[in-house]
Amino acid sequence: MLGVTRHPVSAESNIAYEDFSRMHRESHAARHSKWTPPFALNTSQLRQVLLVRCWRYMHNQTPVPAILNWKELSRAATAHTLRPHAILPTSPAIQKQMHSSHVRAVLCVGGYLQFQSALVWRAWRLGMSSVDVAESLGISPQCVRVNLQRLRDIARQLGFDVGPPHHSRSNPRHSAALKTAWVRRKAT
Repeated sequence: MLGVTRHPVSAESNIAYEDFSRMHRESHAARHSKWTPPFALNTSQLRQVLLVRCWRYMHNQTPVPAILNWKELSRAATAHTLRPHAILPTSPAIQKQMHSSHVRAVLCVGGYLQFQSALVWRAWRLGMSSVDVAESLGISPQCVRVNLQRLRDIARQLGFDVGPPHHSRSNPRHSAALKTAWVRRKAT
């Protein structure tokens, strides 16, 4: 082992501490590939999930008709978004801000169905983080994550492969905390 330095910063290597601190190169594997649900890579399944999401946005749990015209559905969902919603004057300012940013984002991309498609495309096809998607659409990262989870739930209900559940899904401590939060929320 003659001629091999054991320490990167030494008299033998002629590397200073300042130089060594800037020499690191980190490469990370694409994180998104394991979190992209398989149905999101199948165009026909993704289209069906988006249409059902759009239908349920307007009609809640009313059964979805067998045939949906995506243009009419998109137009109706966009009109539903633009319709004034009853936000109480006593509601916190953040609730009013969330609604206005949602309306602004829907109008920015051209409609409600386009908004859902933009979320899916950026998060699952391009692998952007929820923070990056939120910044590009002008909404909160939480809004991105909630919408993506709702799409996964719809895909699961339709029988599509949504991939493995998140590691915290069956965590009893997490579940107990959620249950208490919901009980408190319903009480108020």
